Amino acid sequence: MLKKIVIAMQAACLLGLSVHAQAAEPQNNQTLRLAIGAEPTEGFDPMLGWSHGSYLLLHSPLLKQNTDLSWHSYMLESYKHNDDGKEWTLTLKKELKFSDGSPLSAKDVVFTYNNAAASGGKVDMGNFAKAEVIDPLTVKITLSSPQSTFINVLGSLGIVSADKYDAKTYAHNPIGAGPYRLVAFQPGQQLIVEQNPYYAGPKNSFNKMVFVFLDEDAAFAAAQSGQLDIVRIPAAVATHAGDVKNMKLTERYSVENRGISFPIPPAGEKDNQGNPIGNDITSDVAIRKAINYALDRKLLVESVLEGFAIPAYTGVEGLPWNNPQSAFKDGDIEKAKTILENAGWKLNSAGLREKNGKVAKLTLWYASGDSTRRDLAQAIRASLKPLGIEMDLKSGSWETVERNMHANPTLFGWGSLDPMELVHNYSSKAAGVGFYNAGYYKNTAVDQIIEQALRQPDQTAAIPLWQQVDWNGKTGTGIQGDAAWAWLMNVQHIYLQNKCVEIGTSAPEIHGSWSVLNNVDQWAWTCQ
Repeated sequence: MLKKIVIAMQAACLLGLSVHAQAAEPQNNQTLRLAIGAEPTEGFDPMLGWSHGSYLLLHSPLLKQNTDLSWHSYMLESYKHNDDGKEWTLTLKKELKFSDGSPLSAKDVVFTYNNAAASGGKVDMGNFAKAEVIDPLTVKITLSSPQSTFINVLGSLGIVSADKYDAKTYAHNPIGAGPYRLVAFQPGQQLIVEQNPYYAGPKNSFNKMVFVFLDEDAAFAAAQSGQLDIVRIPAAVATHAGDVKNMKLTERYSVENRGISFPIPPAGEKDNQGNPIGNDITSDVAIRKAINYALDRKLLVESVLEGFAIPAYTGVEGLPWNNPQSAFKDGDIEKAKTILENAGWKLNSAGLREKNGKVAKLTLWYASGDSTRRDLAQAIRASLKPLGIEMDLKSGSWETVERNMHANPTLFGWGSLDPMELVHNYSSKAAGVGFYNAGYYKNTAVDQIIEQALRQPDQTAAIPLWQQVDWNGKTGTGIQGDAAWAWLMNVQHIYLQNKCVEIGTSAPEIHGSWSVLNNVDQWAWTCQ
């Protein structure tokens, strides 16, 4: 009890409120207080990756995604590409402005795209080659080769001012074209924004928003004491949050997933940093398939996520490019045992599977500081014990995980609305690039399918090809093929919010804390 009181008082001090405050009612329905995630470590600069997940707050991308994943724009009068998809022509609407009132024209779009492409890989620009000004309202973008997913770049990169962008100061002093503009940013504490009067889209009910950076316990305590209007909470808390006074529970559909990446090659190699690559146990497809069949995804959802998740069999579950035939009957220990027996993995005297002198002992790595990943890892270990596979658990910082992820099964979280997710996880070209394709998966046929999908002129034409990445009738990344991952679930995002606040519906939320803001310009205060 004392701990809860201290946490509540700490949160109150940060918010500048009394711990005896009542439900957080914005003054004149104008101020909203939120704790939705961690502070952006690199600030608010699109060149450093901010807004690349379509966070609609301080910046506007050229396109915005609808609930059904179609596109619309508050900034473009029209957009089109030529027949082969290599050249895009964008026509801006007239009289667009940045948040300081300065004009936004074609030169700003061209500067943004060319500068992002030169930012050293911090923003994935795909096959972008160059952007050119045709006239003050017209931009031509040229790609080095067709890319069916390029529309997602148009829908994620926030536009900055060519005249006022300063790489040294911009991250903490941004001038954008989003629905809000920055008032104050106190690193480690809070971000305060106010409505941008020049925003090209609709305006919501809240003239000001205050984002506080609190851990889960402090944020929940602040919500309980009436100091916050919207708080993102973990599943473990959600089951007990329904009775918080003047607050309601909202579950938003998300494609944020959890899955286990398997090292595919045998042990023996090292990457450029000297980190080991490969694993002699998971290099056997029988082990990977057996683990996939043995894990009961529905049980994991209920026992670890309190039901606030959806079983998933691929990393793109619920999206158009997911193979509709990818699901299979899981939680089948007997089938898993049969696969291992047929592949020569016999039980030894210790009750563990063994083949050619190698014992099925694995280490599952995950990032520390996340109780859900910890609980999920523990449940996975328990699920595989009856199979005769021993799995130790290790956690550490992402830097530590990165040193070990090429040689050990690793619990990851991914999830976006861009089919490039398939490229990042399965293309041999992505192996060892940051956290992409951590298991060094390589299948020439899959690489060819990916390249063919990317070369399509638009996303619609590419969808049937993306679906074949999982299985094309002969090979693929899924359970019928290489079983390169054991995908587990899509984690739904849960919010505790003021009963007078309506946040509506949006495109599925993605991996990351701030994607709830994608439709922030539609939020409303509903009480009189």
